[in-house]
Amino acid sequence: MSNAIGSAITVEALARVLGDPGRWAILRELAKGEALPVQELASRVGRSAGMVSKHMAMMREAGLVVAGYGRLYQLAPAMRPAPGATMVDLGQCLLKINAPE
Repeated sequence: MSNAIGSAITVEALARVLGDPGRWAILRELAKGEALPVQELASRVGRSAGMVSKHMAMMREAGLVVAGYGRLYQLAPAMRPAPGATMVDLGQCLLKINAPE
């Protein structure tokens, strides 16, 4: 897979980030390719905007997501799967991100 982020993220950081179902839901939404504001992410994953903001801060610190102009969040470039792909290579592990529609 060509989306490896290599050693930029540690196993410990991955474990912290991936240890919450809310963050999984956020990653699945962002894996669809659309850059989204916190309010929209919160609506889509059924969490409060405050909680999503906390999750986004943790995922930004770990290098999994980035915030662009207008505070629109998206997966970090190395994390973005190819269109139609359901796996992201994190270097330390493969992350299955497909979401049931």
